[in-house]
Amino acid sequence: MGPVCLRALDKGCRYGRKLTIFRDLPCHTLFSPEHLLTTATNVSIMDREALVQAILNLENDIEDQVTDPDLAFELADHIKVYVDELATLGAGQDTSGKRKRKKRKKSRPPKGPIPRLETLPPDDQARWIFMERYIPLERHEDILGLNLPSEVFAEYQDSFDRFITDLLLLPRTIEAVEKNDIPALQKQFATCVLVFRAPQLMFEEEAVAVSVESLRDAFPSYFYKRKKKPNWFEAQDFYREPMKAPRWILCDTEHMNCTLRRPERKLAGYARDWDLPEGCAQQKNLVEDLYDRILVGEALEEDLFSRNVSALTTTRYRARKKGPQRLVFAVQKVHKVTIHGKVGIPHWKAKRRLWPGAFPSLVFHED
Repeated sequence: MGPVCLRALDKGCRYGRKLTIFRDLPCHTLFSPEHLLTTATNVSIMDREALVQAILNLENDIEDQVTDPDLAFELADHIKVYVDELATLGAGQDTSGKRKRKKRKKSRPPKGPIPRLETLPPDDQARWIFMERYIPLERHEDILGLNLPSEVFAEYQDSFDRFITDLLLLPRTIEAVEKNDIPALQKQFATCVLVFRAPQLMFEEEAVAVSVESLRDAFPSYFYKRKKKPNWFEAQDFYREPMKAPRWILCDTEHMNCTLRRPERKLAGYARDWDLPEGCAQQKNLVEDLYDRILVGEALEEDLFSRNVSALTTTRYRARKKGPQRLVFAVQKVHKVTIHGKVGIPHWKAKRRLWPGAFPSLVFHED
């Protein structure tokens, strides 16, 4: 069997490296050095030193040959699955033929020794727990174009301090806090983001109420280009309905699948998981859903809510005065968000592969 040249690319396909092995595989096949290292641990009878040297040559862009036919044959057998998978990924698709989703950034804790969490102010507690996903109030101001008066800023910051304090006193978190187990808390909140729902944003140098309309005006990149004919939802009351009172919420970026159970029952279970009353786990209305997507997207530069999900909201409307109530849901693909309405819950279909779901948010009642 003659030598065949494989071009190995890393997952980003940014640069090419060559390694020659003995195997009937197409020369355009893609694989990574990490897979070769994994294979090395499983093959005890082979010349590991030669394999390691081949990988080092690969890392340093040096062309070389694996001279041991048995080694090359077994190596090719082990990486064949990854070869086929990565060949597809290199074309920008996953193994199911869909576009490859952008990987989430790895969060890193602040620099320095791990402190006693109980001795830190709430702002620093949140920074250690949520790491890169922590969005301070100042960042909210920047994104929304606001310049809050000092007394208003202090009021919102006090509300944040109370929220963090309540969060760390929950039965689900207090044990880790007492043990100063910050990694456990980071894992517990790995899918969550703290969001301040502000009542206003700046548009064309004027403070306007946060609504579906103002979000479309201020952040057009999150929506498809407007057509000459208005969209159906522009004629509905909810289009200009303002955001409710300002408050901090814990926003989960993982959806609850509502295929078999309605959102109300899913939310009740979500609240129980946090040892909270049912009213503390809330489903979003449309303006809250869009606001959370946009603010988190702008702050973290990632579309964390972009999933194969029809995000169900509490917003309802009627197409006709005496017609049935229709449910409003949002879909985000890659970056753009679309708004839809339907009688009943939209279920998964072969032509529309979107799961019905809801993104829950956790609130504390301050009364």
